Amino acid sequence: MIGPELDIDDKTSSVQHLGSPVIPDVETSVVSVIFRTAVLWSISSYCYYTLVDIFGLDSGYSDAPFVFAFYYLVWTGVAVWLFQSVLFGTSSYDAILRSTVLMVPLFCIFGFFVVVLLPLLPKVSVWNAPPNPPEFMFASAWYYLPKSADILFQQALVAALIFSTAKAQFRLASIALGMAATFGLLHLTLAFDGFTPIYVARFTVAGVLLGVVFPYFYLRLRHGFLWAYGLHASFYAIDVVITHLFLAEPSWAT
Repeated sequence: MIGPELDIDDKTSSVQHLGSPVIPDVETSVVSVIFRTAVLWSISSYCYYTLVDIFGLDSGYSDAPFVFAFYYLVWTGVAVWLFQSVLFGTSSYDAILRSTVLMVPLFCIFGFFVVVLLPLLPKVSVWNAPPNPPEFMFASAWYYLPKSADILFQQALVAALIFSTAKAQFRLASIALGMAATFGLLHLTLAFDGFTPIYVARFTVAGVLLGVVFPYFYLRLRHGFLWAYGLHASFYAIDVVITHLFLAEPSWAT
């Protein structure tokens, strides 16, 4: 299991039972993790748009999928290295390796969806699409290669936040509420990019719901990263299928 094995509902931890105060570790303290998470997220976003401008691209995901897949894999590595004491805790090497190996079939499933199934869906019609549509509507299937790496980076940050708050003895309900608010607000910022209210609302609601369940996955299930990443990526897969089916080109336009 990746992450420290914590029971956040147990108020009688071994340290407290001995009558000793809980001394927060600077590396894993909630304030430190929140600050470093915010810095990583901000810098990665700023650098993404800077690179898009430098290369003269309309969309990094669509126009240079392999470059930006590598870009987010690098950021994932940075996040894992920076938060290794939070993410892995006292987990053994074998436990970490098992969790990593289990990710391979999941990546293969999403790879099959992107490469084989997604191109079979009908194209989105420019007549049915909303004004200023999100870039994924008319993107190629390769758009989801860097998106998958981006989700991996996001989950590394999410896991760090959840494990640090759990170590600080926050209850599961409180962590879920905080993650729901954080993930929902982040998606609410899509409104600043000029997207339609329906699009913003759909992704904000999804962000809130995902934020609620992520802490349960990480703190109550074995291989929580696998479940969290799978659900996160599945939302985008389901959303793109629905988008292509409901906004498909009419027969007379093909």
